[in-house]
Amino acid sequence: MINPEIIGFIAGGLSSVLFIPQIAKIIREKSAEGFSLVTGIIGVVSSALWLWYGFLNGHISMIITNALAVSATLLLFILKLNYSRKKTA
Repeated sequence: MINPEIIGFIAGGLSSVLFIPQIAKIIREKSAEGFSLVTGIIGVVSSALWLWYGFLNGHISMIITNALAVSATLLLFILKLNYSRKKTA
């Protein structure tokens, strides 16, 4: 029988790496025009709620993978702010 935490790490890991191509694209192009703030807000709230749920239920896979997802989404917001300032300056 497969440990459910392994499935959680695989599923959560895939969800977390989902942001890497977007981060790479923004850094490469030095522009975050394609990043939707609404999508980002929904993503960070969703991941934060799953992170909280993971803490409440002691699911290490949910805690680690959603902490990564929250971090990646926050990085996207930072990049968006950074490149928006450079564009107006």
